[in-house]
Amino acid sequence: MMIRCKNPLRDLPQSKIGGLLASFIFIFLIYKGFLEEDNKETFNVSAFVSQSHEYLEIVKRFFLNIKQRDKIYLDREKSYLDEKARKLRILCYTMTVPANMQTKAVAVNNTWGARCTKLIFVTPEPSSTLYTMQVDVKEGRSYLTDKTVKTLIALYKTYRNDYDWFFKCDDDVFIIMENLRLLLAKHESHVPVYLGHQFRLLTKQGYLSGGAGYAINRKALDMINEEGFQVSGKCEISGKDEDLDIGRCFGNLGVKIYSTVDTQGRQAFHPFGFERAFYGHKGGEIYYVSRPYNTGPDCCSEFTVSFHYVTPEEMYLMEFLLYHTRIYGRHSVAKDKEIFTNKEAVIPDKAPNEVLLTPKFIWHHLFRYSRFE
Repeated sequence: MMIRCKNPLRDLPQSKIGGLLASFIFIFLIYKGFLEEDNKETFNVSAFVSQSHEYLEIVKRFFLNIKQRDKIYLDREKSYLDEKARKLRILCYTMTVPANMQTKAVAVNNTWGARCTKLIFVTPEPSSTLYTMQVDVKEGRSYLTDKTVKTLIALYKTYRNDYDWFFKCDDDVFIIMENLRLLLAKHESHVPVYLGHQFRLLTKQGYLSGGAGYAINRKALDMINEEGFQVSGKCEISGKDEDLDIGRCFGNLGVKIYSTVDTQGRQAFHPFGFERAFYGHKGGEIYYVSRPYNTGPDCCSEFTVSFHYVTPEEMYLMEFLLYHTRIYGRHSVAKDKEIFTNKEAVIPDKAPNEVLLTPKFIWHHLFRYSRFE
């Protein structure tokens, strides 16, 4: 049996058929134009990628040189800090995972982490370029308490006599270490201290945000190990809410939370990024806080310590803006150092291999596809 298919155009007037063909040709030409534009853009991106290695090397050398300069700065030029703050020995232990070792962890290492007395990345796998501590625990959010408890035990056994303070944070936080030193110097070493951003839920005195980072002194490290982890039933040693579990443990031990709000009521530790701190919060996180968040200029202490949920791109940006730009008249400059001249501006000849780098692609390729080690 033969099946006949009806021609859908047979019964249409020729004028309508012509209109359909014209519409089809018009749509085809537009589509072709888009393809050509895409091809042009792809060409530009490819040209950028082919020459990006030299650019990335320049950025890498910049941050590595800055790290060396900061070591000298920490040793010799912190005259604005009092002697106690300057001499504090702070061990920073940053929780990370293997997937973040070449991105977030490297950004921490190349920026604020260089200002810790010692920086350790807690991860199950060693690194050839970063200082790591391996703890025997499964990876995943369900084991965050286990990971933190075993880390604190390892720090107690290995480093308790070498450092005054132990600062815990995640690999997506930016810390202004000079401001942290200023805050820690207010406390005596013989009193156990627990400092950070205070949440109010589920415990009598609240607990501190793990994301914003929290600091404990050597006395508190001793107590949580000797009177907490080594005493059956005293502290939770497994679970997924590490900051809550550690907070409950310190509460059971009588270790108090000390304020990190400045004298004008502004927060120093921020469990969210700068934009959310400045412009305001939405959603359920308001339920957690111990006091209402201020917004705008009152959001943050001028001696702010930390911001959470910071991407590697933002870390490099914050590092550059905070430490490598100056405001003339507010920051001292050597009298014999020439900053600007009155020379005529001349446009240089274009180099044979020069590629115009547009903002759309510079930062995208610089930080998404680069590795700073």
